Amino acid sequence: MLRRSLCASLALLVAAAAAGSSIGSSAVAGLTVSHLGGLEKVPVNADARGTKAKRAGVERLLAADAERVVAGQYAANQSGNTSVRNAADPKWKDSGYFRRSRDLGQVFTPEETFTLDAIVLRTGNGYLAYGSKTAGAGVFVQFYEVTGTPVVDDNDTPVGADSTHGFSKHHRTDDKLRGVTYRPLGVARGGLFPELPGEGKLQYLKWDLTGEDERTFEAGKRYAFLVGFEEPGGGPGERNFTLANKNLAAADAPPELNSGGDGYAGGWGLRREGKGRPPELIPGPNPPADPAVADRLRNQSAFPTGEARYAGPPTTDGYPDVDTYRDLEFYLLAR
Repeated sequence: MLRRSLCASLALLVAAAAAGSSIGSSAVAGLTVSHLGGLEKVPVNADARGTKAKRAGVERLLAADAERVVAGQYAANQSGNTSVRNAADPKWKDSGYFRRSRDLGQVFTPEETFTLDAIVLRTGNGYLAYGSKTAGAGVFVQFYEVTGTPVVDDNDTPVGADSTHGFSKHHRTDDKLRGVTYRPLGVARGGLFPELPGEGKLQYLKWDLTGEDERTFEAGKRYAFLVGFEEPGGGPGERNFTLANKNLAAADAPPELNSGGDGYAGGWGLRREGKGRPPELIPGPNPPADPAVADRLRNQSAFPTGEARYAGPPTTDGYPDVDTYRDLEFYLLAR
């Protein structure tokens, strides 16, 4: 296993001490995010379906780390802008709200008990893959234990009915998961988003944990992680990065969690947006003229400040998108 130098470890200790007490962190824990690069050429259809060719490409990229993958999902759509973001000046959407700050993550179920050393994630292929004020921004990983039995709420739009919100009218695009609880386990902080080449599309990032943040997960139990920016910054699309994922929300299938073609049966995608759901909507091409009303809507789109930033639970339902049938491209590396 690759180990950090003594200097890097001391730097993490100093940063953690300066940060003071926080949810699930300590002076001997931390997070480092590094850029691994992109894949050698893999056919688009192989990439999208997570075939043996895609797996082989990922294994070549991970090199020795490939032997430490204990859970993952290899498939990724080749379009879309499903993004992590935290803008100080959010974009107005003419459907009636400011684009909401967002964390994204994944539920996973380990087949064996293991101690997590790192998470590998991939940026997406959309135009928001890598914002201009993303490099150097502080990022975190938050962990949860997931309990209960997930049940799909079809939002009263069964097969044959149009969804009530979403990017399409397909009946699955407004389906939400009910019946589960996300119990916070801790937050790993101190990571800085690395610089990426060009537009930053389809690049792999290693979120490397240290110390007590290398927590142990038990076989057969459900867990989840969220990643996000610690602080807001920049304007629309500037503090932003996308995450590659496989989404079956438009599949011709009934409202069920693990239907045919599911890339990862052990979990589902997650998000946390602004100050929670649902947003207040005042449709129009511009924000409301009343400054007080505009400020209220802007505040709803932002995360709470301080430790309350991490207190809001994740969900599968966003606006105008859901994560019920989405799985990130992700790889968990055991220590």
